[in-house]
Amino acid sequence: MRPRRFPLCTIIVAATLVVSALLAVAASADAAERAPGPDLGWVRLGHLSPKVPPVDVYLSAFGGPERAVVRKAGYGAVTPYSSLRPGAYTVAMRPADAAPTSPPALTATVEIAGDTAYSLLVFATGPDGTLRGDLVVDDLTAPGPGTGRVRVVQGTSTLAPVTVEVGGASNTLADAVSYGVTTPYQEMAEGNHSLELRGGSGRTPTEVDVRSGSSTTLLVTESDGALVATALVDSAGPGAKPLLGVETGAGGTAAPVQSSIDLWPWPALAALALLAAAALGTRRPARR
Repeated sequence: MRPRRFPLCTIIVAATLVVSALLAVAASADAAERAPGPDLGWVRLGHLSPKVPPVDVYLSAFGGPERAVVRKAGYGAVTPYSSLRPGAYTVAMRPADAAPTSPPALTATVEIAGDTAYSLLVFATGPDGTLRGDLVVDDLTAPGPGTGRVRVVQGTSTLAPVTVEVGGASNTLADAVSYGVTTPYQEMAEGNHSLELRGGSGRTPTEVDVRSGSSTTLLVTESDGALVATALVDSAGPGAKPLLGVETGAGGTAAPVQSSIDLWPWPALAALALLAAAALGTRRPARR
């Protein structure tokens, strides 16, 4: 039997589709790295419920099928940003490794706008441990020359309220802040600043490196009865990609965030793959 030969036009079409698919991958990666635009928003998720075990996080376009975007996120974990098309999305949290069809511990509908970055922060409220999701806007715009922007997310319930002082109380980032509160951003001079966290009966010294043009979230959690501060870079500068999130819980026993995926580029890539397969399938039968 002679080997089958493909018409030149079929080879050209298939090659074009493969190149287009590769370009789509490159464009998707570039979209995930650039700042939000009119057709793009960013969102990240934070697990800030100290008594809630690790969870799996599901995300879906409103009314659409769910997809697991984070596995085994423990207390103190914050995912990297995911890029999303503007619109309404449903977020669901289930105990780690629970069946996708099991009832979620939390569901929330969020509206994502273009040109905007968000943090969906999950806290436990009330004596029954009911979960609450707060969608806050992350300010990625440029602060004043020679300054950076810093805010505090208060994620400890047993050591609340929490005060965060800068340079021996010369400035206060957070003053007796209750659990579940996100403070407004404050501009601070560029440089390394000494901080002191006070909550419960303890004091914890830490530092924050403020870079010119940056925005930073100081995440306050608890571990073994002590306060822990983690600096998250919301924006390293105008148009710069933020650093990754906190991959493990602050308590040391939390399981790692295993995966985070960008949802919107892949349907187009899948369509291109199907077209390429169809093109390869349109071959003439070999002559005998």
